[in-house]
Amino acid sequence: MAQSKMRTRSASRTDVLIQHDLLGAFIEADFQELVELGKSYFGVSICAVSIVGERSQCFKGIVGFDAESTPVEIAFCAHTILSDGVMVVLDATQDPRFAANPLVIGVPGIRFYAGAPITTKEGERVGAYCIIDSRPRRSFSSKQRQLLLSLAKLASQRIQRRPEEKPAKVMGSFAEASQLGILTANSAGRITSWNAAATAMFGHEQRVIIGKQLSLIIPERFREAHRQGFQKVARHGGSALAGRAVEVIAQHADGHEFPIELSLAAWHDGYDMCFGAYVQDITARKAREDELQDLAKTDPLTGLMNAKAFRDCLDFHLRSTGKALVLTLDLDGFKGINDSLGHAFGDALLQTLALRLRMIGSEQWRIARLGGDEFALLFRDEPDLFVARDVASEIITEFSRVIPIDGYQLKVGASVGIAFAPDHADNADELLVRADLAMFRAKKEGGRTYRLFDKSMGDELAARKAFRNELKHAGGKRQWELYYQPQYSLEDGRLTGVEALLRWRHPTWGIILPSTFMPVLETHVLAYDVGNWVLDEACRQIAAWRKLGIAVPRVSVNLFSAQVHTGSIADRVNAALERNGLKPSDLELEITETIALRHNDKDLAPLFGLMDQGVGIAFDDFGTGFASLTTLQRFPLTRLKIDRSFVADICTNPQSIAVAGGILAIGRALGVDVIAEGIESKAQEVRLVELGCLEGQGYLYGRAVPPSEFELRNGRRLCA
Repeated sequence: MAQSKMRTRSASRTDVLIQHDLLGAFIEADFQELVELGKSYFGVSICAVSIVGERSQCFKGIVGFDAESTPVEIAFCAHTILSDGVMVVLDATQDPRFAANPLVIGVPGIRFYAGAPITTKEGERVGAYCIIDSRPRRSFSSKQRQLLLSLAKLASQRIQRRPEEKPAKVMGSFAEASQLGILTANSAGRITSWNAAATAMFGHEQRVIIGKQLSLIIPERFREAHRQGFQKVARHGGSALAGRAVEVIAQHADGHEFPIELSLAAWHDGYDMCFGAYVQDITARKAREDELQDLAKTDPLTGLMNAKAFRDCLDFHLRSTGKALVLTLDLDGFKGINDSLGHAFGDALLQTLALRLRMIGSEQWRIARLGGDEFALLFRDEPDLFVARDVASEIITEFSRVIPIDGYQLKVGASVGIAFAPDHADNADELLVRADLAMFRAKKEGGRTYRLFDKSMGDELAARKAFRNELKHAGGKRQWELYYQPQYSLEDGRLTGVEALLRWRHPTWGIILPSTFMPVLETHVLAYDVGNWVLDEACRQIAAWRKLGIAVPRVSVNLFSAQVHTGSIADRVNAALERNGLKPSDLELEITETIALRHNDKDLAPLFGLMDQGVGIAFDDFGTGFASLTTLQRFPLTRLKIDRSFVADICTNPQSIAVAGGILAIGRALGVDVIAEGIESKAQEVRLVELGCLEGQGYLYGRAVPPSEFELRNGRRLCA
């Protein structure tokens, strides 16, 4: 009965809620102060100011319960607004109206409730001031009832002032007659006014759109980023885009997207932050510009200058002044997002970052997308190192923030290079090359930083290019070799396996260790082919040893990221095992944390299948980077490896002891084996055994050696 009465009044109450700017679930400071006061005075677990709408009750202030709204069908306050005074429920479990209510039998477990109606000046009951506890009460005194009514009255007074402080007609006749779309919004991002031109442009009727989120006119993939940006502007009371015409993509009510130009304004009306915008549909204008302008000068994805236009601009500036400051930047981690989520996400990410660059750069800057995920900036004023450093730091900070796109929380970084003319070069091409060299140095040093060009960078690039060229010929000239390092049981000295380690036998430079060539090889197009060769050769070698009577229980092989990303790793492994007559348990695949962090569940799925077959999966270097227990939970795993950096000083450094002990404890908890790398002394072995480590490898037992030398050593063991 109570519900039916309430619904007969819902239409008029909805109009009142719009008039008083009460639609939507968002906390307001005025009401939050009142509920914190009520919670403290009454000694309850929850206190709230709720607004009862047609379908839900929304909270304008609440403490003690993490919720924005609840369905109106289960709202206690929906009953309160039908009462003449305070509604009290001493024990909800004994009240037939509420005994089966989800808020009673579930979270937050309501037992006691007391609420008083909140009214408008016209007497419309729009909500309730209520107190809630998880324990029942025997009584609720008249004094307490009076105080609750007083608090509800304070809440009512704050609502009753709203129509006077914010006139219902925000927009005048000028706005209604204007051909420009004109709209305003409050600090919560809810639309407070909307003219006829805006309706014609976006397809939303004024009576429907008022009170709704401004994000309705923004494409879905950008809405979360808009929400976060709007909150930031609301907190700081202004925007870098204020007063500037900005071109963005909007969304019509029917779903189609179109370009608009908007000019933003922000002000404080004495009560709240307000935001307004003049909006113009520039679809026709953009079409004319496409016909009249040379599209070769614009990057079609971001609207920034493209590489050619930027070089022309830089060249003209150098010929005019002889001086220039150039910044180039490249994204850290973009390829992983583009590869795993698809190009649509990558494009949306680049568009968002391009807008952030526009907000950072002033009128003195020219900004371009050079291609892929690389951008460039030209400072047209007098070159200044301090300006360069400040802007580079701002870019790095801004680009490191989470970027929400279509439900995903994306995070990248930026590496920035800085070069000056005429100090570093006197022409456009050379200056850009030197800025790129500085950017490569920043990326090499871990990324998310900036570097200024110096001469040593040019020498390093020349050497790196020569190195990459040499890599191309290594496979064809049979220069790759595998060395094998034994792994032993620390309990009885039994050989438990070998790790296959890649070496490059260069005809001029001799044996090259992985630390020298691996950073280049991992990003080279050859990585996939070399990784597959390592897998095949290691399986062939262990089969050959067994034919000689050298029983090697298993061989461990390090995988490249390229092998995992293709999705064909399971087929490759099974083919190598079958070709050499091996069982799945004869092989262990070692994965670094970089692979674990950069690849999604789809990429890792084949590894789970291999593990189920019996192939070992080892997590290498755990504890040295950013991998966490969460990473281990989503990762196929049979063995953890304690990195040599923790073993080196395990006899003297309490931190290394703690880390090694922690990894062993994690292994026991997960039910996986643990092996320690880099054991060089008996003392290290003893300490590891004391900590519970049962397996190890290192110079104490043997260095990595070629197959022939491994055969000699293990052949002698067999003869003995």
